[in-house]
Amino acid sequence: MAHKQTIQPTPSPTILQRIAGKDRTAVADCVDIYGNFVWALARKFTASTEEAEAAAQAIFIDIWRYAERGDRIQSAENVLIALIARRRLIKNIQKARQKSMMT
Repeated sequence: MAHKQTIQPTPSPTILQRIAGKDRTAVADCVDIYGNFVWALARKFTASTEEAEAAAQAIFIDIWRYAERGDRIQSAENVLIALIARRRLIKNIQKARQKSMMT
């Protein structure tokens, strides 16, 4: 009786794993795939286009930093990116409130 050998496809690395692996195309892919989502969130939680641009940039920097964890990333990528964006926007809101209370 012959054994059937099945070939299991190897899962493609996520964008975050590719960023962690220093894949030069991963950053552009991340912006292409998640850029509109990040921009929409940033625009929703900021008062101006300039603030939204700064927030979106900070979100992507946070994403790169998080990606450095590499293989330790356990959750779905889109969920992680949403959480990273949310945390950054909350920090920005808290900073703005603190500034307004000080003046």
